[in-house]
Amino acid sequence: MIDYTKPQKGMKISVIGDGAWGTAIALTLLENGYRVMLWGAFPEYTSEMKKERMNYKFLPGIPLPENLEFTNSLEEALKDARLLVMASPSQFMRSVSHQLGEVMKEPYPIVTVAKGIETDGIFLKRMSEIIEEETKCKHVSCLSGPSHAAQVARKMPAAVTVASKIPQLASFVQQIFSNEHLRVYTNSDIIGVELCGTLKNIIAIAAGAVDGMEFGTNTKSALVTRGLVEMMRFGVAMGAQVESFIGLAGIGDLMTTCNMGRNYTFGMNLVKGMSVEEALKASAGVVEGYRNAECVHKLAERYKISMPLTSAIYSVLYEGKDFHSLVTELMLRDLKSESHTGSPILRWLKLQALRTRITLKLS
Repeated sequence: MIDYTKPQKGMKISVIGDGAWGTAIALTLLENGYRVMLWGAFPEYTSEMKKERMNYKFLPGIPLPENLEFTNSLEEALKDARLLVMASPSQFMRSVSHQLGEVMKEPYPIVTVAKGIETDGIFLKRMSEIIEEETKCKHVSCLSGPSHAAQVARKMPAAVTVASKIPQLASFVQQIFSNEHLRVYTNSDIIGVELCGTLKNIIAIAAGAVDGMEFGTNTKSALVTRGLVEMMRFGVAMGAQVESFIGLAGIGDLMTTCNMGRNYTFGMNLVKGMSVEEALKASAGVVEGYRNAECVHKLAERYKISMPLTSAIYSVLYEGKDFHSLVTELMLRDLKSESHTGSPILRWLKLQALRTRITLKLS
């Protein structure tokens, strides 16, 4: 029986994944007074972090406190834990979750912080779905939003959202993570929040390319705005709530990743002359947008969802096209109205406006 009573200081939380974000989260939870254990897949690197008290590979310059515990054993990570934080990159989430499921004897509350979707197979699988399938645990939530790992580790103010179909779990995670540097909101739309974290990385690749070509703020603003429209269009088709895309997980994270991060740098490197393979190797971590661009493009084609920007990015990454020529193609497409008459996006916006007007009249 999972206990969602008020979190107690000193309770154990295990972070599964020692990348930049997993490490930054571990530091946040330590600051909040919890006992934190950080699991890594590679014993040699774990030993180095434990000895040097630094994650030189993924989070350089940030000291790791002496009370941060390390392990390479999932059994040890599970023992006495009140919450599991899944921070493995999306491409490794199934294998890590499978290993976890093999040693898990009881259900645990889980929060995934990985951004991306599974690219194997014909169906889009979100991280929470993979975790549920492999661990048989249904108490899964997702934490997402504009939260660059190094900035969170340095205690720069940030706000994120935690989504779950279980309100008690969302509230539980919100209480655990929140402090004076990190403000956490709750959300019931786990589909939308997870898709936001996936789709914004694809647009961020194009944003890096735009800045690399020195096109200026007009181009960047148009890209981000129309990119958000594509994100909404795809998300609603997949069962997400449109309001998630104009929140922290959507436009909030989109603004951050279109100005910095692995996907942004990857796009910039491409227009500076690197091949796709060279740009991938130059990245300090996994470029989630590269893998997700293929999956999202194919799904958009299958379900006939209009996503010209995503299709253009896909053609650069997988068909060898050039970013410069694609800009011309995108600009010269058939002209159309910006109105989304009849769309779920417009209907929701109109409903919100109506509610506001009614509230003003009654007040």
